[in-house]
Amino acid sequence: MIRFLLLILAALTLSACSMEAMSEKRVPQDVRAEVNAQIDQLIAGETGFIFDAFPEERANPEFLAQITQMAANVPDGPELSRDVVGVIGSTKQAYSDTQGAIRRGTYNLAYELRFEDGYLLFQTAHTLNDDGECCVLRAINATRSDTSPMRADQIGRARLFKILGLLFLISSLATLAVLIIRVGGRKARDAQMGGR
Repeated sequence: MIRFLLLILAALTLSACSMEAMSEKRVPQDVRAEVNAQIDQLIAGETGFIFDAFPEERANPEFLAQITQMAANVPDGPELSRDVVGVIGSTKQAYSDTQGAIRRGTYNLAYELRFEDGYLLFQTAHTLNDDGECCVLRAINATRSDTSPMRADQIGRARLFKILGLLFLISSLATLAVLIIRVGGRKARDAQMGGR
């Protein structure tokens, strides 16, 4: 029973955390700024940063087709919102005899952008460079959809967990009240019986 209650509390705690707050905790500010700058570049139709990150692929026709498709996936209307919908981040310290402590990190971020005429799911993977500085682009993808690809489901799950949490709280309080009344009533009866 206690294990079940702990699982519910853990689920409620996790649902209360926003992806934005999680990204701020797990991904350094300079990495988040770089990803947002790359989003801005792609929206503006600039793809040079992708070719700079993968110079060996410049002559690859499949790679060129993927970049062209990503640029074409950007909706035409103005951007209305930008939300973090996925975060995986890890930062560690490595030590060098010549440089001292150096950051090492791997970061995957997913943003959902809402436009007047559709949605764009922008996903990236970055690592820090050999000096522990931001950033080396390792993977990128941008897909378009007519409906929210991730955020709407996340909001729906958060609402469900809030309702379940409220029901759990109410049922716990009701159970506690019943126990108090029963124990208190039993003690009062015992006191009356003992007093006679």
